[in-house]
Amino acid sequence: MKINFNQDDKIPKNEIDVIVKASNFSDEVQELMKKLDELNSKFSVVPLSVDDRVIMVQIDQIIAIEVFENELTIYTHEKIYRLRGQLKKMIERIDDGNFVQISKNTVINLNHLNSLEAAFSGNMTALLTDDLKFNVSRKYLTELKKQLGM
Repeated sequence: MKINFNQDDKIPKNEIDVIVKASNFSDEVQELMKKLDELNSKFSVVPLSVDDRVIMVQIDQIIAIEVFENELTIYTHEKIYRLRGQLKKMIERIDDGNFVQISKNTVINLNHLNSLEAAFSGNMTALLTDDLKFNVSRKYLTELKKQLGM
C-alpha cells in the first residue's frame, strides 16, 4: 500500500478529501473504506457525567473500562472516573475499533495493551499501561486474539 499526501488549496481548511485507488474492489479495499468511515463518524472525545459535571475525555486516553453492577470505572492516564451506566452502552459510544471486551465486565483499549500472560484454567491476564491488570476470560479470548491478528 502506498500513502501519498497532496496539498490542494481548493479544499476548505476543515475538510479532508480521501481517494482510495486500487485495481479492484477487494476485501482489503472494503476494510480500508470501512475503517475510514468509522474514523469519519466517531468523535474523538466522550462526555462523562461525573459528580454533577460533564467531563470530556479523549477516547484514546481510555485504557480500560470495568463495570460492577451499574457503576462504570473508566481508567485513563490522568484519572480514574466512576459513574453510573452500562458497559454495553459505553462500548457503543467509544467503539473506534481499538476496544475489545475481555470479560463479562471489562473492556480494554488495544493501544494500551502491553502483554498477555497465561493465568489459571486457560484464562489469561492482560497487562496494560499504568500497570493495570485484568483477567481475560476464555469466552472472550478468541475475539481478543482475532483483534490482535493472532
